[in-house]
Amino acid sequence: METMSIREIADALNGKLINYKEDIMIKGISTDSRKIKKDDLFIPIKGLNFDGHDFIQNAIDSGACAVLSQYNIEPCNFTYILVEDTQSALIKLAQYYKKKFEIPSIAVTGSSGKTTTKEMIASVLSEKFDVLKNEGNLNNNIGLPISVFRLEKHHDICVFEMGMNKPGEIETLASIVKPDIAVITNIGTAHIGYFGSRENILKAKKEVFTFFTKNNIAVLNGDDDMLSTITDTDFKIIRYGLKEYNHLRAKDIKQREDMGMEFTVNIDGREENFFIPLLGVHNVYNALSAIAVGLTMNMEIESIRRGLQNFVPAKMRMEIYDTKDNIKIINDSYNANPDSAIAAIEVLKSMPSSGRKVLIIGDMLELGDYTVEGHRKVGEKVAESNIEVLITIGEKAKEVINGALSKGMNKEQIYSFKDNEDAISKISSILATNDVVLIKGSRMMKLEEIVDYLIEGRYTKDE
Repeated sequence: METMSIREIADALNGKLINYKEDIMIKGISTDSRKIKKDDLFIPIKGLNFDGHDFIQNAIDSGACAVLSQYNIEPCNFTYILVEDTQSALIKLAQYYKKKFEIPSIAVTGSSGKTTTKEMIASVLSEKFDVLKNEGNLNNNIGLPISVFRLEKHHDICVFEMGMNKPGEIETLASIVKPDIAVITNIGTAHIGYFGSRENILKAKKEVFTFFTKNNIAVLNGDDDMLSTITDTDFKIIRYGLKEYNHLRAKDIKQREDMGMEFTVNIDGREENFFIPLLGVHNVYNALSAIAVGLTMNMEIESIRRGLQNFVPAKMRMEIYDTKDNIKIINDSYNANPDSAIAAIEVLKSMPSSGRKVLIIGDMLELGDYTVEGHRKVGEKVAESNIEVLITIGEKAKEVINGALSKGMNKEQIYSFKDNEDAISKISSILATNDVVLIKGSRMMKLEEIVDYLIEGRYTKDE
């Protein structure tokens, strides 16, 4: 973060400075009192189950030089800025800070694939530019502002992933980033429980264009039926996919054993070859969006190719491990919805193996009225893909079993467990040498506990 004075911040927020004695210089912003660094400004957020204001003294003791507060603090021997609402102030300060940097900004949103796509785009752009990206999936109305405060003068470009749980959230994030390029990966069923329909999800995702002008560019998955309805815009649209009508089309897609995907793209009349060290056709789509962004930023083809080839996948996303018992693990346990689960099953189906194909799947959450249908569709895909063993964890995942049985899967190939601890107690007796095992589930299911057990032989329950 570039240093700002406490007076500048107070003025930007129209806040009231309390106990102001000297112009304190702020070198960082934090909303977590446990991660405070010296000379940070602590911004306490009031949540449903906690109030960050309860930890103001902890933050001061840890080195914070000032705080924001939506309450009067008495007695008080430190400087603070009194504001109406600290969450709103965080957004407003991020908007103010972002305006200091006249650099291209890229937003990435969509129902699934956001983090991988953001990371691929950053990997490509890093071949030419000094890139800032939000780390991990810090993509909400707290994580994204905190990421923005990491911008410094040396950065040439920034890439921000944007997530949402309700209408209006993407617009708020877009008001901070003011993207020049916006990528939408797809419109699926993730969080459909909050929105009720894919049409409503599309409407919410389109908020990323709120501040667009005719000079801005949308990069859209052209094979997505919902995104295909975005037409007649004032801004330019680049569509990517596998179908002929797309501006960027991947062809000759091949899986290189368990190492990644090869494909070709016609660019300016030339067939260009690309490789990504990540499995799955769905990740070819993600790579196409990164190619589109790279070309838009006038990058050389070779630099784009190198950026994709050097891409390092995020943790718990299509990670491949071999256990000491010669069982191959595909760890895709970071999160799950029906669309991403079906895409992952396609990867499992295509894996070379002399053993069985095994799916371990946990509950997929936040699906609302789509919960039963979504889980059953995944089960149908399991049976249609000739997966030999299905292991479910959790109550909702039992509907995956019903879907698989409806398409003819033998019930003797199916196992159901109530939780990770229950599964771990029996899973070793189910798996066999040369099996290929895909592990997939929503974040709250913490299926990485299963992965750790299979790879390291240990089980540590994450409370």
